Amino acid sequence: MFLNRFLKVFSLVFVLTVSGILFLFPSVRNAIVSKSSDLLAIVDKAVSVPFVLVETKANDFKNLSELSDENLSLKSRLYQNDIDQSKLSRLESENKELKDLMSIKNSSSGSKQVVSQIIDRNYSSWDQEFVIDKGSSDGISDSMFVLSSGGVIGVVESIEKNSSKVKLLVEDTISSQHLTFKIESQGQSIFALLNGYDEKTGEFRLLQIGDPVEIKKGSLVSTSGLGKYKSSDLPLGTVTSTQKASDQLGQEIRVKPKANLDVNRYVLLIGE
Repeated sequence: MFLNRFLKVFSLVFVLTVSGILFLFPSVRNAIVSKSSDLLAIVDKAVSVPFVLVETKANDFKNLSELSDENLSLKSRLYQNDIDQSKLSRLESENKELKDLMSIKNSSSGSKQVVSQIIDRNYSSWDQEFVIDKGSSDGISDSMFVLSSGGVIGVVESIEKNSSKVKLLVEDTISSQHLTFKIESQGQSIFALLNGYDEKTGEFRLLQIGDPVEIKKGSLVSTSGLGKYKSSDLPLGTVTSTQKASDQLGQEIRVKPKANLDVNRYVLLIGE
């Protein structure tokens, strides 16, 4: 009982004393307020720092995620652009092929002219033969020349109902076909047999049998219309050089092909 009364009286005296000091001495009051503010600021800072760090890391993670998404989007767009560019280049190449073939078709004679597409070409026989999507049902015969943009590249070797096999002029055994070509030089026509292809120089070898005839470099070489293959004046290439044949019977004529031998997709067949 006595202790309670003492504590109440003491508390009242303490409050009155402190209030009096703060009232009588403003500097003390200001100092206490200042220190209290500093203490609150320190506490506030201490409490807020973890939240600021968490927020900063969260923002960094968000930014990293956004950058990653943007990077994937850019890569996807670049990849799609590469595909689109590749498709465009292929379509432009095919368009040029078709235009060149139509130009040859319009300027060439022959009872049959058929544009065809390559459907099979093995890597092991890439420079020897390929299969096209036209056959006997399309009027294809084994007496037809095969042309790509520029000129003659082969002949029809065998025929099925809906497809045919083409033998290229660069094939090793092509000389057995006895293909005769015509060379226009100095106002005269000179005839020569296809005798092979030189892979090192990229030239056809033609053999003119009999007494050598002067043939100028750059002379045009075309199909003769003689023998099995009746279509004439289809371009093969131009003369690059001549020399005596190794057996001394006639002369060898080197011809640079006019056609693109590494044909892409389409070919033109011309024949009887």
